[in-house]
Amino acid sequence: MDSDGLLTIGTLAARTGVSVSAVRFYERKGLIASVRTEGASADGAGHRRFHRSTIRRLSVIIVCQRLGYSLREIHDRLDVLPDDRIPDSADWSRLSEDFRTEIDDRIERLLSLRDHLDGCIGCGCVSLDVCMLYNPEDAAADLGAGPRYLLGETSADLPEPAPQEAPTMTKQEWHLAQINIGRLNHPVDDPRVAEFMENLDPINELAEQSPGFVWRLQDDSGNATAIRAFDDDTILPNLTVWESIETLKDYVFKTDHARFLRRRREWFQPMEDLPVLTMWWIPAGHLPTLEEARERIDHLAVHGPTAHAFSFHPTFEPPAG
Repeated sequence: MDSDGLLTIGTLAARTGVSVSAVRFYERKGLIASVRTEGASADGAGHRRFHRSTIRRLSVIIVCQRLGYSLREIHDRLDVLPDDRIPDSADWSRLSEDFRTEIDDRIERLLSLRDHLDGCIGCGCVSLDVCMLYNPEDAAADLGAGPRYLLGETSADLPEPAPQEAPTMTKQEWHLAQINIGRLNHPVDDPRVAEFMENLDPINELAEQSPGFVWRLQDDSGNATAIRAFDDDTILPNLTVWESIETLKDYVFKTDHARFLRRRREWFQPMEDLPVLTMWWIPAGHLPTLEEARERIDHLAVHGPTAHAFSFHPTFEPPAG
């Protein structure tokens, strides 16, 4: 090979920004290779030289390590490059395709880490108020160890619950009222919340078709976005009635609703002054008002969960009588 196309180890190190010892380390690991020139060294073996194309190979190694790839993973992927000639654009294109899917997946996980670390990640710590809503009673543990929701799973992936015994007649005399609220990041007609607004009707229809659904508050448009129950007009209420806590949980966490619940932070601000979800028992046939719901919200905010107003953790049984 023409010596004009070869670099000393010092030149390679300087061009790539790594130390000479690191270059030697990567060579020992089989990630890069050198050649020996003909010449008059003391042992007659010539000098170690690297082809200029090693700059690209070594640069890829450095970037991959910064992205969290192990040396074994990098070695396996670089194996697609030829050893008997200088890699051309087709060779690098094949390597790029090998990386593409995995890098896209890592990007998604990094974005999820960036956007959802302040919320529930399904790790089981239950240290944030929002965890009580997203991961009641550490349900995510059924998906395995680790931060299940940050790893890409959702509550919709949870196994189907065991069949429940039919409720007693006493429990049938009571229904569950719930109100969940959210403070929009932008006005309802802002394009940045358009995806949320466009999916209200199908999600509401999904609720109405779900087992245990009884009633929901709505205006002439079919949803409740024009109804105001708070001095802050950016707070949207969603007031519904269900036959039981179990039927509400199934809708919230085991239907397509869960997908939008996980993306809540894209459209709504964190609620630090008021609870996002408030539940209470009502006599069957009674339809709760917004004034009633607001009183329960305020009670939960001040007193914490009680039989008068509670969330998914802990829950309370219906009144005995």
